[in-house]
This record gives sequence, C-alpha cells and structure tokens, in this order.
Amino acid sequence: MGSSNMKDSRIKKGLSMKELSFKTRISERYLYFIEKGEKTPSLKTAQIIANALDASIEDIFLHRNRTNDSID
Repeated sequence: MGSSNMKDSRIKKGLSMKELSFKTRISERYLYFIEKGEKTPSLKTAQIIANALDASIEDIFLHRNRTNDSID
C-alpha cells in the first residue's frame, strides 16, 4: 500500500513530514516507512493520511498503470 503518491501529495500540499505528522498524529518515522513502501498502514491510518492530504485513499495508495489506468 505504501506509495510515492503519498509523498507527491504531501509535497503538493506544501507539508513537511513533520507537519503531516502533527496534522495526523502519526509519528514521522511511521509516515516515512509508509512513504517508502516499507510499512503498510491500516485502513484507518490510510484514511487519516488521505484526509490530511485532501485526497482519497485510492489516489494516495493505489498504484495505477499510467498507460492504461489499470490497477497494478
């Protein structure tokens, strides 16, 4: 579930990892691992992150094949 989409969305929102951590009340370390794809967040945690980034879980965590928009 981890994704570079999360990092891209965080940067587009102008949030540092520290600011996202404060906004979500999730540790910076755990957010870092999620961004790197080393940890998989629970559905509840994924929703908290998506809400903080004003995005859907699908936008943040589903990897889409850009050529045909299928889910990998």
